[in-house]
Amino acid sequence: MKLAHLAIPTAVMRRGNTLRDFFLETARRNVPGLPYVDAQDRLIGRISIRDVYRRIAVPDHLLRLADALGDQTDNLDLPEIQVAEMLALPVEAFRLENMPTVSPRSSIVKALALMEVHNSSYVFLLEGEAYQGVVTRMVIAKRMIECVMEQEEQQNGADC
Repeated sequence: MKLAHLAIPTAVMRRGNTLRDFFLETARRNVPGLPYVDAQDRLIGRISIRDVYRRIAVPDHLLRLADALGDQTDNLDLPEIQVAEMLALPVEAFRLENMPTVSPRSSIVKALALMEVHNSSYVFLLEGEAYQGVVTRMVIAKRMIECVMEQEEQQNGADC
């Protein structure tokens, strides 16, 4: 399996983008994070959906109590007005500097290892300094299943 075939092309985030732009693109492409680039389109960070939620919706003091929270937490939910205000925030306020990257020639094992090291479910695919897309754990899992199914079909004499 080649990482280049697994990359999901996405837009990049930059100064001037908002969390609304970020959520629209992550939802459209079904990815958990996007690269953040400078004015020269150099990758200088990432925006992670997990980190954004942690910072805007789940205060640190609630993490220790997460298992004890009941289902009726209406007073903790985000009112629509707050959501609109949060979506207007600039993405650069949420930029993480650590950004796991691999080349299209890297192995899947390397990509998975970097995801572990960076506590991430994705890596960015870079050819030199050119951003090629996002590779996620789920895309790798899906491709593994497809490969096994293709092999099984070939063994059973079915046409591909």
